[in-house]
Amino acid sequence: MSALYRRIPFVINSLAAATLALTLAGCQTPSTEPGAQIPANTGNPAVADRQSAIRLLNSASQLPSPEKDRAQLQAAAILYTLGDNATVRQAASTIDAEQLTDTEYAKYAQVYGSALAADDEFFAALDLVSAPRLEQAWFQIPANTALPLRNLRADLWSLMGDIDSGIAERQRIAPLALDDEAIAINNDGLWQLLTQLPSSELKQRAAESLDSKMRAWYQLALLGRDTQADISTQLTALSRWRQQWPSHTAVSHPPQALQLLERLASQRAQNVALLLPLSGPLGNAGRAIRDGFMAAYYSALDAGAPTPQVKVYDTGTSQQFEEIYQTAVNNGAQAVIGPLDKSKVANLLATETLPVPTLALNYGDQGRLTDDLVQFGLAIEDEARQVARQAYRQGHRQAMILAPESSWGQRGLEAFTEEWNRLGGTVSESRNYRDNTNFSQLVSDSLLISESKERERELRSKLAAPLKFTPRRRGDVDMLFVLAQPQQARQIKPMLSFFYAGELPVFSTSQIFAGNVDRQRDRDINGVRFTALPWLFEDDNKTKQNIVKQAAPAPAFARLYALGADAFRLYPRLPILRQFPQQQVYGLTGALSLSADGRIVREQIWTKIEKGAPVPITTGETGVMATDSSASID
Repeated sequence: MSALYRRIPFVINSLAAATLALTLAGCQTPSTEPGAQIPANTGNPAVADRQSAIRLLNSASQLPSPEKDRAQLQAAAILYTLGDNATVRQAASTIDAEQLTDTEYAKYAQVYGSALAADDEFFAALDLVSAPRLEQAWFQIPANTALPLRNLRADLWSLMGDIDSGIAERQRIAPLALDDEAIAINNDGLWQLLTQLPSSELKQRAAESLDSKMRAWYQLALLGRDTQADISTQLTALSRWRQQWPSHTAVSHPPQALQLLERLASQRAQNVALLLPLSGPLGNAGRAIRDGFMAAYYSALDAGAPTPQVKVYDTGTSQQFEEIYQTAVNNGAQAVIGPLDKSKVANLLATETLPVPTLALNYGDQGRLTDDLVQFGLAIEDEARQVARQAYRQGHRQAMILAPESSWGQRGLEAFTEEWNRLGGTVSESRNYRDNTNFSQLVSDSLLISESKERERELRSKLAAPLKFTPRRRGDVDMLFVLAQPQQARQIKPMLSFFYAGELPVFSTSQIFAGNVDRQRDRDINGVRFTALPWLFEDDNKTKQNIVKQAAPAPAFARLYALGADAFRLYPRLPILRQFPQQQVYGLTGALSLSADGRIVREQIWTKIEKGAPVPITTGETGVMATDSSASID
């Protein structure tokens, strides 16, 4: 099973496997002789199960359909519970699904679909588990067979970014999930989906939903997603929510992330040191981060929430960083936020043990397998890897990359290429450019248009008859990853249509959007899908409102203000991320999770430029997207 699939928190969960195993336990074992049973094996149960499955497969070849197909299905189901995906696929691929009953077909779709997904064939798996035949037969399929299949469907839709389909499937699962484990798994799955929606979308749905249960869920997700609020504020809001909806399933079976809030409230540091460059080359960046941090601090203070004492230290002076750090600890700091300078982060990484928990605001060249240091920043690498995963999940395999020769562009290029190759994709073409590049020539050469025109000239020279010929772009590319600033992207994107590649899906990172809506100029990048800071769509966020009101930051610095604000909300929540690596803190810079080596990984929201403005994507990314104008930025 690939690392990508394993890291998805609710894909092929233990409940699905256990339910399938119990369902199949009641099935009789097909044999070449009526009534014959496979001999019991008193040794290792797994070995016995595998031997039984192999004997089933061997005997199936001698059986007529549909007995043959049922025997193969039972063998595949046993092998699936043992994790033998290769043999599962081999057995399931030769089953004639038309010979199966609807219930058997549901088992077949769940087992085969799980094996396909485990090998990263997400589109094939989703096609199988959402087949029209199933939609017409759900009322005939027993709950214990339908439940694992529906869980798989919800997981796949979530994985593919089709949040709305995943939510709808989780709603259908609710009546089938009867025991505590099944309810908890479904509630966690629904919670993960809902909290991916922007706050503005959650508010709108909470106000408009006619389903009282879902209205409560939207309100709860809005409460939980608001990790820009202080933990105590969240707890107060959660208590009010429980009083309003005492019989709701999330009261009896709350999502895991909410269960830890009470514990975190009592563990927060009371004295915090903020170590940032307020002078020197990084002074502007350091002051922006400081002001974002303090804006979040004052938002919490205004809300009546408990706040720590914060002392700020300037690391941009000539004083040694180690001395500044130790001074902060000697002055009673129970947590340190900073530094920003990459070389100073390297110093922390080289220190064997730090005296207090530290949240660095940049990344060194390596992680740290201890609990005393976490690295957090706005790394382009996170966005590039996110693009690679999303494009791969959507079925793309052959990438073309255009990247600037700048440092950030090359880091993004390297991160995307590494992740893309790891997943199994290929890079058919990769080209660098400069600000003064002839972008028409760049795109034409990348798409091999000149070679197509050369073939035309050769044909014309050989044929006497008139020739109708339209140049064609290269055929070994099914997506473009472009790393670009807005002014560069506005030149590159139109060239695709000019050179016969207007249908080529284009992916990018947040740098492609300037931060301010300019519908006239950004029409040139219509259709581009890119990772965006939630900051863009969080206009109701009190901290953002304070920042905009007090500083009116330029778009480039808005990212740094958002980083500072998220640092304030993130550091007390690090214990929850350590205990539940699959959980996320939803901030102004993205959905934040913690890797095993102490690096914060950012997952930004997916956005698409439509009519010159960014619109958050909440539906499946197969060309369908949210079109409600109220969700766009005006």
